[in-house]
Amino acid sequence: MSHSIIAPSAAHIWGKPGGCTGYVLMAQAYPETEESEEAKEGTASHEVGANMTKSAARGFVDYPRKEETVGSVASNGVVISEAMYDGAELFAEDVGEVMRATGVFGGPALGIERRVAAPRVHELSFGTPDAFLLCSSDLIVEAFENWQAINYVAGIFDELGIDGLADQWFQVVIRIVQPRAPHRDGPVREWRVKATDLRAHFNSLNQNAEESLSDRATCRSGSHCKHCPARHACDAALTGGVRLYEAASAPVPVELSPEALGVQFAIIQRARKQLEYLESGYEEQIKGLMRSGASVPGFRVEESVGRERWAKPIEEVVALGDMLGHDLRKRDAITPNQARKLGIDDAVIMAYSEKPRTGAKVVADNGNKAKQVFSK
Repeated sequence: MSHSIIAPSAAHIWGKPGGCTGYVLMAQAYPETEESEEAKEGTASHEVGANMTKSAARGFVDYPRKEETVGSVASNGVVISEAMYDGAELFAEDVGEVMRATGVFGGPALGIERRVAAPRVHELSFGTPDAFLLCSSDLIVEAFENWQAINYVAGIFDELGIDGLADQWFQVVIRIVQPRAPHRDGPVREWRVKATDLRAHFNSLNQNAEESLSDRATCRSGSHCKHCPARHACDAALTGGVRLYEAASAPVPVELSPEALGVQFAIIQRARKQLEYLESGYEEQIKGLMRSGASVPGFRVEESVGRERWAKPIEEVVALGDMLGHDLRKRDAITPNQARKLGIDDAVIMAYSEKPRTGAKVVADNGNKAKQVFSK
C-alpha cells in the first residue's frame, strides 16, 4: 500500500474533534484523477530539500549546488527553478541549525523523508514527515495544533518506543517551513508543547480513525471541502452550500449591531466558499465526463496553460542568448533573504529593506492566537 487510507496529510479533516470522518471512505470512492502543477512542484522541491538535509548530516558531502541543481529535472519530471531551490534551502538550513544545536546527525533519532507508522492512531495510519529529530530535550517535526504533524509525532513516538510513561520527559517542537506562503510570523514557525499535552490529540485521532472506517462515519462540511475529491457527491457539502446561500440571501435590517454584523458576515463568507467548493467539484466531474467522450449541454472544456518558462537548463538558455547577441542573465539585486543567507547582518538588511503593507482585510479569529500565547 503506497498511500495510507488514514492519511496524516488529511488528519486536519478527519482527525480533529468534530472532524469529517466520512472523508476517508469518500476520498477512496472518488480518488483524485490528476496531480496539480503546484503539488508536482512541491514534491520536486521536497526532493531537493531532502537531498540537502541528508548532505548536511554527512558533513555537506555532495551538497546540491545551485548552479548544478537549477535547471535539472527531479524524479517526477519537474524542472527545478531558482525559487524552488531557495525554498528547499530555507528548509534544509532550518533543519541543519537544529542538528548542529543538538549534535544529532544520524542514527534512528534522525529521520529525513522516512516513512513512519502510527499504530496508536490506527494500524492503517502511516506517512512520511519531512524531517524529525530526537534529542534529550526536543523532538523536531514540522505549527500550532497542526494535525498532520501531530499524527506524525504519534508515529515517531511509536517507532522510537516513547510510551505514556516516557513522554512526560519530552517537549515537542512542531515546526513549519513555508517559503512560498506569506505569513505574518515569517516562513518558519513553531509550536512548543509538552508531549503529555498531546495525549488528548492522539486520542481524538485514534477515535476518529476508528469511526472513519465504520458505519458511524459522518460527513461534515467546512473549509476542507475545497480540496475534497468527493465534494461533488457529498450531501453534507451540497446541503451546507444551499442552506448557507439561503441564510446569506435572506433579508436583514440595514442597521446591524456589531454582534449581528459579525454573524452575518461569517455566514456570507462561509456560503461563498461553500459554493466555490461545490463549483470546483462539479467542474472536475464535467471535465471527467468530457474526457471520456460525453457532452454536458451548455459547457465545453478549454485547456489552460501556466506561465511560460524555460524547458532547458539555465546554462543552455544563457548560452543561446550569448550566441544571438542578447544577455539573458538576471540583473535584479538578490532578495533581502538571499543577502541574509550570505551572512550580511540582519540589522543592515532591515535598514535597506521593507515589508510593504498591501492593505487591510477582515479575517476570522478562532482564538488560536490567544490559546497559543497562554499555552506557553
